[in-house]
Amino acid sequence: MKIGSDEMDMDTQTVKAKEDQDPRKTTSHQETENEKPERSRDSTIHTLRQFLVDTVFQPLLKDVNELRQEMERQLETWQAHNYGNAEEEKAAAEMWQSYLILTASLSQQLCEQLRLLLEPTQAAKLRGDYRTGKRLNMRKIIPYIASQFRKDRIWLRRTKPSKRQYQICLAIDDSSSMVDNHTKQLAFESLAVIGNALTLLEVGQIAVCSFGESVKLLHPFHEQFGDSSGSQILRLCKFQQRKTKIAQFLESAAKMFAAAQKLSQNIIPETAQLLLIVSDGRGLFLEGKDRVLAAVQAAQNANIFVIFVVLDNPNSRDSILDIKVPIFKGPGEMPEIRSYMEEFPFPFYIILRDVNALPETLSDALRQWFELVTASDS
Repeated sequence: MKIGSDEMDMDTQTVKAKEDQDPRKTTSHQETENEKPERSRDSTIHTLRQFLVDTVFQPLLKDVNELRQEMERQLETWQAHNYGNAEEEKAAAEMWQSYLILTASLSQQLCEQLRLLLEPTQAAKLRGDYRTGKRLNMRKIIPYIASQFRKDRIWLRRTKPSKRQYQICLAIDDSSSMVDNHTKQLAFESLAVIGNALTLLEVGQIAVCSFGESVKLLHPFHEQFGDSSGSQILRLCKFQQRKTKIAQFLESAAKMFAAAQKLSQNIIPETAQLLLIVSDGRGLFLEGKDRVLAAVQAAQNANIFVIFVVLDNPNSRDSILDIKVPIFKGPGEMPEIRSYMEEFPFPFYIILRDVNALPETLSDALRQWFELVTASDS
């Protein structure tokens, strides 16, 4: 066996030696360098996450509760100082970006859910064929001439709804009770989620206002809602108003919606007007129960759909469900003690209590509400 193995090795060496001596098999060093290995022609994507963690992903990797508490402390520190205009605008812009980062996934989730619910109401796509219209159908021109101008249905009209035309107002309670109940942070988060989702959806016109002792328009209908709008709202909402005049606000909101309809150039009868109120829900009967109920009814008669989001932060001392109110029946009779929520003046409301359940609670509530809106329009 050993001899055979040695003979095979000798034969192999002989063959290699002959190949080395054969000039036809000799390959120069230059030709060897020019030879390229075979590579795949498919394109590939590579992400180096270690370079992104410090800029984009770092806020998302933190615990959500920890990040919210940190932002609330920053908000308190920022609003406690009297900065100049430039410094205040910079701080508000940075704060709004933090809210957008915190709620980015929630906004996208809400946007995709509402996309299936908000039916298009504005006709934007052209359809044919008609004898009169706004634009010629070029495919019908040759048959029109060939038919000796008899097949004259060559025009297109805008008949199929393909755009959403809604007017939605987000109202923020600017009263001091929002601070007392630790709901200010949740209010700004809700604003970021809803405002960004409606903007991504291109839902139509969006306005933002605050209310308390007085009503202030923070963002008008005719302007596009963007980052500058969010930072401006953070600057103007100080939560220092002592009273919550909800009836006065509803009356002002009805006038604002009516004026928006007159100023809008693309209003059609199917346009829906929605009012979304974000508040802690405390002290709504300051102006008298009858006036508040009349204002709510007047908004409904004006075809303004109202949904009230009650912010009930679990970290506050008292829940809105614990509040009791006396009901006076007549002179000489003992008042009846009832739960505050039994007398709540708005027919449609949600209680947003768990901060961690913000995406599910808010999405489910708005989905049910917009289903009601679209059902009413049909």
